[in-house]
Amino acid sequence: MNGPAPTVERFWLTYIAAVLAICLFTADGGRSPAARAWFVGVHLVVLCIALLVACVARRDHRAARRWRAAMAIGGLPVVFSALCWLLPHVHPEPFEYRFLQFDRLLYGGDAARVMDGLLTPWVLEPLQVIYALFYIVPVIAALGALRRSGGAAFDRAVAIIVGAFLVSYLGYLLVPTLAPKVVLAFDRELQGSSLFATLRASIDDGESNPWNCFPSGHTMLTLVSLLIAWRWHRSLFWWLLVPGLLLIASTVLLRYHWTVDVFAGAALVWPTVRVVDRLLDRDGWPPVPALPSQGLGADRVDG
Repeated sequence: MNGPAPTVERFWLTYIAAVLAICLFTADGGRSPAARAWFVGVHLVVLCIALLVACVARRDHRAARRWRAAMAIGGLPVVFSALCWLLPHVHPEPFEYRFLQFDRLLYGGDAARVMDGLLTPWVLEPLQVIYALFYIVPVIAALGALRRSGGAAFDRAVAIIVGAFLVSYLGYLLVPTLAPKVVLAFDRELQGSSLFATLRASIDDGESNPWNCFPSGHTMLTLVSLLIAWRWHRSLFWWLLVPGLLLIASTVLLRYHWTVDVFAGAALVWPTVRVVDRLLDRDGWPPVPALPSQGLGADRVDG
């Protein structure tokens, strides 16, 4: 008897088909043949792994659990970084200057400059640490769902997280945008108290894809993680809420994102999760009811 359809692998296949089509039909714009070959090769490798996981999932849905989690942890950063070979050639429109005008309309100036007076080293330090820990938040949410609500909740959490990440990556292809810290000139550099400079330099050195502003993946995946925790590990939600809100605020305050990016990331959460849920239900994935709302201490269900 066949198990549920390999929905997560279909997400990967759809994403890879989209980016390869864009790569093949986008003008070279000065790219070397080697860069195009690397881009295609990386995605073909990910495609092959996705097909293998799909074969495993067809035979045994539970056996695919670790493969899907491993692919999310390893594959998502790989395809994100690979976009650096494609995004500069997709669209010449400087979207960042349009978003700068929105910030000036909203704040009466550049958001990153308006708040500078309040950003002391003691404020910047925790914000940078929280920002640097972004990738841990979805992992904590998924593991919390596993611990509190079981394997089926973990499977759904991983599917939602993978779907949300890939949607945000497609957003970069539609609206490739550089960050305020890259575009704007500032009177002074941000300064923390101890780890700030090291963390900031590490992020800059490790981020090979700088056209990753719109939508804000930090905002989108943080809210998705909070939603997962609310559904399947209610007490974890309250632990993550304040750090999550600070993480979202840090995207603008630390000059990584425009305000429009944050709005877009937040706006995409509900439709993305809704579509993923519907696809999982259609494909026969085991349903996992959300925990009942019974106040702050409610974190138990019968059965």
